[in-house]
Amino acid sequence: MGIALSALGLLLASVACGLSVAVALRVKKLLDPLTEEGALSGRRVAGPAPGTLVPLPGALVDMDGADVAWPADGSGPWVLTFQAVGCTGCKQQLPAYKKFLQKMALDRGRVVAVVVGDHEGASFYRDELGAYAHVVHGSDNALRLVEELGVSMFPTYLVVDRNGRVLASPQSSARLAETGAGLLTPTAVSA
Repeated sequence: MGIALSALGLLLASVACGLSVAVALRVKKLLDPLTEEGALSGRRVAGPAPGTLVPLPGALVDMDGADVAWPADGSGPWVLTFQAVGCTGCKQQLPAYKKFLQKMALDRGRVVAVVVGDHEGASFYRDELGAYAHVVHGSDNALRLVEELGVSMFPTYLVVDRNGRVLASPQSSARLAETGAGLLTPTAVSA
């Protein structure tokens, strides 16, 4: 009788543990602000508002040692992104972001990616985005830029006009593709 009760107790404990894990995973999915279907997704922290002036951060050097001109190369709208080393959403969106940059065929001088976190982790982004963007480690002047713009959600993508004003600030690569494509399309120059 004791063995049967022990086996029944073990079975009930296993079922309870399984239910607890299932509930915890479901709650995480509902509350995780990085997931599109999360219950809080409508209440996300907004990025810098359109019209916000991107401050001049001072000297910036990308992870390859090249000076980064600000704003980008001055030839028109450009992209400024903020990623974080420990951000799973940043890494999940990276393939779509790279595809967007490839499709737009933007000059590398018109794309700056600021990566917050340890230098070793930031090198992953340099390896992934270095052909498309100046990848700047989020320290010193770059970190000051993050603070001055009030970026608190990663990833944050900004489309910035040639005068340094934010045109759009989506927080997903899908929204960047929707809004950014029209803003970054080169305009015909009349002769």
